[in-house]
Amino acid sequence: MSFRNRLRFEHQLAALVGLLCLALVGATVGGAVWLERRSAIQLAEARLARLATGMAETLDVTLRERFREIQVVAGLEPLRERWSSDATMVRGVLAAMRTTAPDYAWLGFVSADGRIRVGTDGLLEGMAMNGRAWFETGLARPNVGDVHEAVLLSRLLVRAEPEPLRLVDVAAPVRDAAGGVIGVLAGHLSWDWAIRARRRLLDEDLPGTDLWVLDRRGHVILGPRLGTMPFGPARIGAMVEQGSGRFTAALGTETVLAGFASAATGERSGIAGGDPGLGWIVVATRPEAQALAPVRRSVQALLALGAAAAVIGIALAWCLGRRAAAPLRRMTAAADRIGREAEATTLPRLDGAREFVALSAALRSLLRRIGTVERELNDATTRSTRVAAFYRRQIEDLRQVAGTDVLTGLLNRRGFAGPAEEAFAQARGGRCGVAVLVVDIDHFKRVNDQHGHDAGDAVIRHVGALLAETVRGSDTVARFGGEEFVVLLLGLGGSEAGLIAERLCVAARGAEIAHGGRAIAVTVSIGVATVSARDPDIQAAIARADAALYEAKARGRDRVSVAVETEEIERAA
Repeated sequence: MSFRNRLRFEHQLAALVGLLCLALVGATVGGAVWLERRSAIQLAEARLARLATGMAETLDVTLRERFREIQVVAGLEPLRERWSSDATMVRGVLAAMRTTAPDYAWLGFVSADGRIRVGTDGLLEGMAMNGRAWFETGLARPNVGDVHEAVLLSRLLVRAEPEPLRLVDVAAPVRDAAGGVIGVLAGHLSWDWAIRARRRLLDEDLPGTDLWVLDRRGHVILGPRLGTMPFGPARIGAMVEQGSGRFTAALGTETVLAGFASAATGERSGIAGGDPGLGWIVVATRPEAQALAPVRRSVQALLALGAAAAVIGIALAWCLGRRAAAPLRRMTAAADRIGREAEATTLPRLDGAREFVALSAALRSLLRRIGTVERELNDATTRSTRVAAFYRRQIEDLRQVAGTDVLTGLLNRRGFAGPAEEAFAQARGGRCGVAVLVVDIDHFKRVNDQHGHDAGDAVIRHVGALLAETVRGSDTVARFGGEEFVVLLLGLGGSEAGLIAERLCVAARGAEIAHGGRAIAVTVSIGVATVSARDPDIQAAIARADAALYEAKARGRDRVSVAVETEEIERAA
């Protein structure tokens, strides 16, 4: 029986070491495959990122040159007196510009009344451009417009490209010697230059590579499936935030590697001072399967090498198991005695291999360290007590954070409860007067509907900051939710609180909130109430102020309504 048990143990040990060998070989081969695959993906993504950056730089350079060219020509001193008087000379200047930069589909001078006075090849002359974004903006400042399909010129120009004619508008104001605007110098830059640049870059790259140019909303303006949105809003937002980089994404049924770069078509490229930029994003993609094709051949060779190493490792494991079985069995018996017999406290020194001798010495040392471990356990208990105290302090800090409104940084309803109850106790004790203002932003839903929820958040933050700046340091401002705020005024009566409320209305009415290139005007309605000795709690005063707020809204908004005091109501009754 002992012989069979011994053989079984050896087999198990050999199997264990063999499995360990297989695991190591598998991990090594798998790690090598992973590293090669990762390296191939990184190289492909880096190449795609460089391709996207090259396309973005091409877009930037061309737009920057055309934009500066339009500004320079519009400001030429010798032409100041000839724009409106010498159409032949102006037509020659425009023709020379078009010869220098053939990417212009059309150049023209539009007088201040909106009529095209001169156009290249006489095209569109006499037509009215009033209402066109490039013209209206060009009267005020130089500007670059986003890509759009040509409406008028598509029927007048002959092109070699099969795609519909699309244009990028550049315009700059033309001023006379006195500085007055007499018209707009405009150029319609054919999008064909971008199409050719994309085609040239793709011809120089690996097969399967594609280039996309997306507008700021993520729609394709250059590349396959124009107008579609191949990437989701989250991906578009990440690309806008990062500016450049690389990623892997699923497009349809295949996984693609991608590199992206934002075209610097705003202030940092020198285009249109104050213009937020066109926000174009260039994305270069290549199917992951094509990028990893060379890796598959390496994987096959690595798998064959790993299989051979695994076979050798199993054979060595069998030999090792046979030699290791006897010393390990003696070690097991000695350890069993220590567990069963109280007087057995040490292990015997093993004979044979140096490793087993060292193992027995280490185990004897381990037994001697049991007392030390017990002392360390007591120390750990003490440390855990200190850690628990630390976490209690952290929990208290979190409770304080829970009382703060995330959007405005003001107190929320929960955080407002403490100061409000303290102020109510002072009012009931006759130590000071307390007034409550309930403030509501007028027509807030209209702000969200017309400008978006981001604008709504900006309005809420602005009004919250306005309230905090206008009241005194001893007063408390809180956001109760939505567009509603509550202000707690200490040491004031109803008339004084009403004056402060009027001042808040005037401040809100005179402020304009800039968001997304637009100015948003807001007003507020305010209900005012003072804490009465008959109030059961602060909520009674807030309720009266809330009722006064609705009265202010019913009377037309953008005004203050002061609640009638409880004592006055009773005297009137």
